[in-house]
Amino acid sequence: MIARLRRKFVLVAMLSVALVLTGIMAAVNAANYLGVQESADARLRLLAEGDGTFPAGFGEDMRGREAGGTQAPPPDGLSSETPFETRFFTVTLTADGAVEAVDTERIAAVSRSDAESWAQELARAGRTAGFHGSYRFLAVAGAADDGSTMYIFLDCSRDLASFWSFLTTSAGMSALGLALVFAISLGLSRVAVRPIEVAYERQKRFITDASHEIKTPLSVIDAANEVIEIEHGEDEWTRSIHGQVARLSSLTERLVMLARMDETGGRLPMETVGLSELVLRGAAAAEPVIEARGHRLAVDVEPGISCRGNAAALEQALELLLDNAGRYASAGSEVRLSLRAAGRGAELAVENDCDELPAGDLDRLFERFYRPDRSRSSATGGTGVGLSVVRAVAEAHRGTAAAERRGEHRIAFLVRLP
Repeated sequence: MIARLRRKFVLVAMLSVALVLTGIMAAVNAANYLGVQESADARLRLLAEGDGTFPAGFGEDMRGREAGGTQAPPPDGLSSETPFETRFFTVTLTADGAVEAVDTERIAAVSRSDAESWAQELARAGRTAGFHGSYRFLAVAGAADDGSTMYIFLDCSRDLASFWSFLTTSAGMSALGLALVFAISLGLSRVAVRPIEVAYERQKRFITDASHEIKTPLSVIDAANEVIEIEHGEDEWTRSIHGQVARLSSLTERLVMLARMDETGGRLPMETVGLSELVLRGAAAAEPVIEARGHRLAVDVEPGISCRGNAAALEQALELLLDNAGRYASAGSEVRLSLRAAGRGAELAVENDCDELPAGDLDRLFERFYRPDRSRSSATGGTGVGLSVVRAVAEAHRGTAAAERRGEHRIAFLVRLP
């Protein structure tokens, strides 16, 4: 249990940090990418205003603004060096898609034929803006009012390379940060759960010690009660004493079993168990008890099912499931026991009708000492521990135990084993 708690502590810490780092990294890199787009679009708009070239005097105008003149500050990402460091080319297409003009003087990496094919490809696709590879493009109406279209391509390879470099670096730093957080949280988890571990160890020791201490006086009480019956005869009081002693003895044994399974981490000696035969033997032993309580037992066991498990623990889990069904089933109803192959495992099911199903999450039925109807549980002798033992046995076999509603007044307890 403590090991699972430590793992959950580390998992929660890692998920929290991972979510925060992912959010920060996504926001920063998205802002960086949008900055690349906005800078490229600002230059494309200037080129569109200049009919495929920077407006005349743009560099001198920028120098005046940067020198602190009365002009408005330059747009973001633009400076007096922008016309000299920007690589771009333009392609003008006629209304029917034919190439009218090509200008590749400001770029050396793109041939004339490539420029023409790119523009025609984008025109056929109906795209007017966006990225084509590492080039940001914008389609504007030609200067002559003849239906022509000019495609302006801006080389953004350096900006994109910077973006990808930053993205890779930030991802690497985030991964390193996560590794450091994992190492730190792994160390701190021991400190964080230490108070819980101490309290849990004390609880287990108390249950084990108290259970052993209770056994002796229970035996003395039961023996004294038998002497009273011999000397004065059996009556309702001696029968009640026998019943309460048996109930307390059963509770003590189950608590000891849970404590031992907690101490060993649920590890049990395993062997190949004939599950079909085990279930049939358990049904035969429980049938007289169930019938004595006024119910019928229907058994449906698929033959030849086996598993790797602990026979004694599985027998006890089956006994507890049938005992639970016999105690809480509606008067005169049928208790159904079934075993069948399910995928690569086996499913054991015990179904019974109830006068009233517990409200809310049925998973709470497996909590120790939880009883939805305490008055009825007291009348039937329930202790609220049996189903906890069933789940502990299932988990020790790497399986699961669950409860399902099957209609308005029917409940099924399922144990799935690999």
